[in-house]
Amino acid sequence: MAKIEIKGTPEKLDRIAIFLKANSIPHVIIDDYGNHSKEDSEKYRDLMLRHND
Repeated sequence: MAKIEIKGTPEKLDRIAIFLKANSIPHVIIDDYGNHSKEDSEKYRDLMLRHND
């Protein structure tokens, strides 16, 4: 298995996840336990719920 780390805002990560799903590229968004604001942490959790199978 190979991994790619993508750094960016929740909005950028959402765009990337949509692109991957549209192109049938398997992917998983994981929590990196970074120092995010409460608002960003909620956005990342939402992304994981929407994009992870």
